[in-house]
Amino acid sequence: MIKKSIRLDQGNGGKEMNVLIDKLKKFLPSSNWTHSDDDSAILKTDIGFFGLTTDSFVVDPVFFPGGNIGKIAMCGTINDLAVMGIKASAVSLGLVVEEGFPEEDLLQIMESIGDVSRKTGVPVVTGDTKVMQKGKLDKIIINTSGIGITDTILDKPLVPGDKIILSGSLGDHAIAVLSQRFDFQTSVVTDSKPLIDEVFSVKEFIKQAKDPTRGGLASALNEFAEKSGLSILIDEDSVPVKKEVRSAVELLGIDLYSLACEGRLLCVVSSEHASKVIGVLKGFNPEAAIIGEIFEDAPGSRPKVVVKTRFGKRFLPMPSGNIVPRIC
Repeated sequence: MIKKSIRLDQGNGGKEMNVLIDKLKKFLPSSNWTHSDDDSAILKTDIGFFGLTTDSFVVDPVFFPGGNIGKIAMCGTINDLAVMGIKASAVSLGLVVEEGFPEEDLLQIMESIGDVSRKTGVPVVTGDTKVMQKGKLDKIIINTSGIGITDTILDKPLVPGDKIILSGSLGDHAIAVLSQRFDFQTSVVTDSKPLIDEVFSVKEFIKQAKDPTRGGLASALNEFAEKSGLSILIDEDSVPVKKEVRSAVELLGIDLYSLACEGRLLCVVSSEHASKVIGVLKGFNPEAAIIGEIFEDAPGSRPKVVVKTRFGKRFLPMPSGNIVPRIC
């Protein structure tokens, strides 16, 4: 009997990964933690909502325009808590390094981690370091976990008419990484950054939020739709995308909406607060935009994401297949 093997597409943030995770979760006992399918798991306590998140980073190449694996590891974990309405209190850092990896590069990665820690006030309080034999690992893997506590989390119900807001241009991080992997020229740099300031400047108005990392905008929007039981309409002309990113996407033949971001806030707010929120977020990034809205489909219809283009409307499904690997 031939045993099934794990495939690359099962770790890329799309439909196949979700199916694999569901299989794995069946072996685990239940708990009183909630939101395990969101960016952070939540435990309601007498003193507030306790949040916990973890992520492993395998980006290739390790260094890319505007950042490196250390920067996105730190930002990614801080952001997974931030989009739940929680400021990280502390982060753990696990390093698995290949024998022969340049020490100078490792120190540069740690410098980036320290920079993010200082700027956000989020300390790295514990960690672990392992070294693997040369050839047994591809350069370096970083695992980070984060914890924090808050009085309120971002988990209000969505209703038809709510607006979808994206805090900056789409696809910058992925194209910055791919420019190094495939050796093409671009001025695009990673969008990687902590989202604490953006989130907490408008937290009172946010119903739900995500940072569209693995699986990109397509995955995040479909998660909103599935969780709420409502559909989403996106106006393609309203989605901020740099010309160089569009050109690179066409050159490489990849899906823009599935590309990972590492410093973008995707949030849902009521229509009455949308103008105020977008005004605040434009202070952080002038490319911030309202890109769509929630709507109620016909009774009995499965929730879906629809993109309005110049040529009509099309469905935007949960990403599937071999999405660009090792972007984060």
